[in-house]
Amino acid sequence: MKRILLTGASGGIGRAIAVRLANDGHRLILVARDARRLEEQLSLLPGSHEILTQDLAAPDAGIRLVEALGERVPDVLINCAGVQELQRFDNSDWLAIERLMRINLLAPMAIIHALVPRLHPGSQIINIGSVLGEIGYPGYVAYGASKGGLKRFSEALGRELRDTGIRVSWLAPRATDTALNSPEAVELNRALGNRVDAPSVVADAVAGLIQSPRTSKVLGFPESLFTRINALMPRLVDGAIGKQLDTIKAHCKEKS
Repeated sequence: MKRILLTGASGGIGRAIAVRLANDGHRLILVARDARRLEEQLSLLPGSHEILTQDLAAPDAGIRLVEALGERVPDVLINCAGVQELQRFDNSDWLAIERLMRINLLAPMAIIHALVPRLHPGSQIINIGSVLGEIGYPGYVAYGASKGGLKRFSEALGRELRDTGIRVSWLAPRATDTALNSPEAVELNRALGNRVDAPSVVADAVAGLIQSPRTSKVLGFPESLFTRINALMPRLVDGAIGKQLDTIKAHCKEKS
């Protein structure tokens, strides 16, 4: 049994992770900004767990969250909180972009920065990314930048902590059926024939990483293959995505 700190615990993927890990017998500290939703979720989980309310968009969220832990030190940190929007970059609101970058990238970095000195050998950090952090994709420019930054951060941090016994893992789901997806994103996935996973698929992958840690994992086929092609022969991916561009732009949300 491990003590696990899970951010974004009230979202679709976060809820699925919480259910899976609670059923596996772990003790959870669930983090989200909506206390009511956290309380509702807590009542449905087997075992004894705790909640912490924290808005991760706040500049000092990482420090405040770690301070709120008190003497409790997690064995596993799972950074799952995230936001996204399907929209052309030039139509995006800049303040919304800054908030996205803070929640998706800066908040995980801030939490880890404050928490690492307290972690023990054998501890694990799991950062939930996205296949869009592996492949730059139109309509998700800022989101891809945030998840791509999280990928490189995870990679570099894992190498830096190699001699401490602390493991860092990067998990990149493909499209997943959650409320994070706007109606436009749902329609785009349908128009392009993209496969969409249930949140439980991601939860199972997280449970697998806790049992058998590894540096990185991309979920789904052909997405996992596509990420390798993008790394080796990006021009091929340029061409493939170029054929989708009109469809993507047609589904982008207009600036309100």
